[in-house]
Amino acid sequence: MRIIFVVLIASVLSILGFKYMDRSIGEQQIMATPAEMSASS
Repeated sequence: MRIIFVVLIASVLSILGFKYMDRSIGEQQIMATPAEMSASS
């Protein structure tokens, strides 16, 4: 059960990461701080 939970969290994080990377293409900042991530969502 714990493995399924970890896989689910990892997949959600990867999807969010890809969406953020797609949005930030062309911007000078690719990596964002957690504060910027929470402010943009």
